[in-house]
Formats: sequence, C-alpha cells, structure tokens
Amino acid sequence: MSSISLTLRERAWLPLEQIRTVGPLTGITAARVRDAFIGLHRADPGHRAVARLDRTAAAWEELDEAGFAAHVQGAVTDLGPGPLDFEAMTRRLQDEPADDHPVRILVGGGYVALRVSRAYGDAEPVNALLRELVRAAWAGRPAELVPFTPHRWALPKAWMKQVGMRPSRWRDGLGVHHRPPRRTPGPTRPWQPALVACSVRSTRVLGEMRVWRDEHAPGATASAIAFAAFTAALIELGLQPDLSGGVFLADARWHLGQAAGVDGNFSAGSYLSPESLTHPAPIDRTLTAELAGGRILTSMLRREGRLLLTRAPRRPEPYPDQVAIEPRPRLVFDDQGRHDLLGDLPWGVDPAGRVNQNVPAYCEPEGIVLAISEMDGVLHLDAAFHATTYDPRVVQRALDLVCSDPAGLIMAGAR
Repeated sequence: MSSISLTLRERAWLPLEQIRTVGPLTGITAARVRDAFIGLHRADPGHRAVARLDRTAAAWEELDEAGFAAHVQGAVTDLGPGPLDFEAMTRRLQDEPADDHPVRILVGGGYVALRVSRAYGDAEPVNALLRELVRAAWAGRPAELVPFTPHRWALPKAWMKQVGMRPSRWRDGLGVHHRPPRRTPGPTRPWQPALVACSVRSTRVLGEMRVWRDEHAPGATASAIAFAAFTAALIELGLQPDLSGGVFLADARWHLGQAAGVDGNFSAGSYLSPESLTHPAPIDRTLTAELAGGRILTSMLRREGRLLLTRAPRRPEPYPDQVAIEPRPRLVFDDQGRHDLLGDLPWGVDPAGRVNQNVPAYCEPEGIVLAISEMDGVLHLDAAFHATTYDPRVVQRALDLVCSDPAGLIMAGAR
C-alpha cells in the first residue's frame, strides 16, 4: 500500500466535511454505486475518491483490489428501496464521525447522499464526482473521473499577479481579519450539539428577485438578495442575528484565468462587515471588493504558510457544553453557484420537485449556515444549525419567507 502526503490546501481543509443529498432518482441502487466505484478504482487506483484517507498521517493511501473491495463496502450503505426522508439521510451523515473514507455514501428510496471530505475538494469537484457516480451507476458502467493532477504553484502565482505585483494591496491583504470577533461572555445554559438541516426550493422567486433588483438594487446578485432577505426574515421572527458581520464563502478560481486549471480546493471563507446585512447592495459591494482586492488569496496563502511551519491545520473548536441563554445567530453565507451540471442525472421528477441539498457536517453552536444554489432555473436554499440552539420550525419559516416574499422582507428591514 503506497501513500501520498496531502497537499497544503488539502491539509487546510482536512478537518471539514460537506454533505450533498439529491433525488428522487431512477435506476440507482447501492450495488450499482459500488460497482461504479469499483470500476473507477480498477481504472485509476490512485484517484483520491477511491483512496483511504489517513487523517492522522495526513496522507492518501492507495488500496489494492482486495483492500478496496472491503473499503467500498463501508463507503456505500444500502438503505433499501424506501420511501425515505432525505433530510433524515442528511442528518445521519451529519452525525457520523469522520473516518478513513474520503467519500461516504447512503443510497435508498431514490436518493443519494454523499459526505465528502473537504480535503477531496470544494463544491466544483464534488459536483463532478456526484454527477459521474450517479450517471455511471444508472448506466451500469465504471465511473470515469479525470486523474488528479496537483497544481502546487497555482496559489502563489495567483497571489503574485493579484497582490504581489500591486504594493497598494499589501497592507490591506495582510491586515484583514477573516474570523469573527469573540463575543463578550454572558449568561449560559447547558447545551449539546444536534446538527440539523432545513431546505426549501422555488421555481418563481429568482425571476421576482431580478425584477425587484432592476428597480431597487441594480447590479446586485440573486445570492446577495437571498442573504439579505434571510437575515431580515430571522429578525422578523425574533431571532436577532448578529448584524456586525458574517462569514462569506467564495470561490477564488476566477483569479486564475480560464485556462489555468486547479485542483479541488481553491475557495475560502472571509468574515466581512457590510454596512447592512439586510440589504443586498452593501452585501454585494463588500463581497465584490473582497474578491477583486485579492484578500481571499492572501488569507489562503497565509494559511498554507502556517501549515508549512506547524504541519497541523486549524481545527474547528470542540463543541462546548454551554451556550448563551439568548443566542444571536452568527451567519455563514455559502454561494454554491449554478448546479446545472447535475441537470442530466436520471431524475424521477421535473426540476420543481428535485432535491439538491448542500450542508456542512460542522456548525458553530450559535451559527446558521445558509447555502444557496441554482439548478435548472430553480432556487435551492439550505440552512444548517443546531436544533438545541434554534427551533427548526422557526428557521424553516425563515427559508419559506425568503422564497415567498424576499422583496417585502428587504423593504420592511429598510424601514
């Protein structure tokens, strides 16, 4: 069994996992998914998706045929023909401890749920992996994925072009704070984690957002409108989110140019403080400036430099046993972009009924992570949080309000 050390970017993301749940699909069974996986291993035993992930040694371990035959049995679980609750599948993966499977899959009732190590990649390669596994399983053929080719100098080159050659950006990049400030301690109560997810989708709200934007917030993105509306909805429902700022997850690939190519981790999260979290215009201006200025690249470069010295990634803080009596949601906004790549899966329903859930496997005790994606003209919103901190009925109601009247929420917040 040979092993390859994780790259710096892979080690930076090693502590985190993401979960994707899609369906209902036709012709997909656990046996077919395993066969597609086995075919991928036979063709490319060194591919990250079919390797064993040694988290302690921070290494990918290539398995022989017998080793992978045992490995894939643990990687893919058959939940039967259903009917199944897709949100229960997601929660099951959220509750599982991280192990040596970089890709963990549940199949049943027409749904496929994947838990993928962020060491494998961010949204772009995970979408490609999900699409190929499902299509290969449906067609009864081996999965075929592009062999992994590390681009170790992509980040330094992008940073030099965007920041290093522009001294006016040095101070801004090096001085930026990408983590939320610590709160003043207050009264607490006993607490334990209970990570859950809520989802909603809409076929009409994207069009309504764009009509409102053209009149009231020219140039603002649909994601900025959704973020602002969700914050306003939480306020309307009495949750009083922390309005001093939020963490925005962004893809930095556009700094590379169209032909550069990069492996699966080229994104980062930045703590930003727009003038308002309840209106899309300042959110959009702040995020645009963050991307254009190259501070995300600086943050990524600093993180890799720290890893080079310490060899240990910064891990999420352990869950505490106390939480604030009156918690104020710390917001994380994850713009997943367009997922039209998944449009050719063997869906069992039309776009309006398709589930495309995107949630993390970790969330701070007082955090709410809102993910937004678009697939075949349908807006998908997913919120991850702890049911022991916030009432799931309230968070679900906030999502429903965003899809029913985002403009009304934003205008009410402005008043």
